Amino acid sequence: MKPIFIAFLVMVGLFAGGANAQDETGVTPEILKAALRLEGRWEANALGQLGGKTQSFKYNMHFHKTASGSGLLMYETANIPDIGKLDGTNLIGYDPYDGKLHWFSVDNLGTTHDHTGELLSKDHIRLIHESSREGKSYREQIDIEFLSADRVKMKLVGTLDGNVEETLEGTFVRKGRP
Repeated sequence: MKPIFIAFLVMVGLFAGGANAQDETGVTPEILKAALRLEGRWEANALGQLGGKTQSFKYNMHFHKTASGSGLLMYETANIPDIGKLDGTNLIGYDPYDGKLHWFSVDNLGTTHDHTGELLSKDHIRLIHESSREGKSYREQIDIEFLSADRVKMKLVGTLDGNVEETLEGTFVRKGRP
C-alpha cells in the first residue's frame, strides 16, 4: 500500500508543479498582468455592424479574478437592436505551455469558441479566433487597448472568407472595482 501512495504523491507533484499561470521562474507573465487590469465593471456605448446595418447599444462587462488571481471570469450583457439580448460568460487565463492568453467565450446567441492572445505592447492585447462557418473560413480579431486605468478601447472584427462580416467596438469606462 505504501508504494502506491508514494507513486500517487509523485504523480500529483509532477502534474501540479508545472500547471500554473506563471512562467518557469514563478513570475506572472506580462500578458496575464495586462488582462488582470480588466478586473471590475465596465460599460460602453458600443457600435456594432452586422449584415450592413450599424447599431448603437449599451454593452456591459464585469470581470472577476478567479483561481487565486491566475485568471478572470467575465460576464457580458447587451441589448442589441435587431438581434436581441446578449448574455455571455468568458473564462480567461494564461497557458504557460504555449505562452498565450486563452479567452474562452460562451453566449446565448450561439457562440462558443476560444481566442488566443498575445501582448503587442504593454497596453495592447490582440486575441485571435480561427474556425469555419458553413464551410467558409472565419476569423475573429479582438483588440483591447488600455487608454488609461479606467478606459479601455475594444474592437472586434469578424471576417468570413476574408470579407468583413461583423464589427463591434466601443470605449469602455470602468464603473466599479471589485
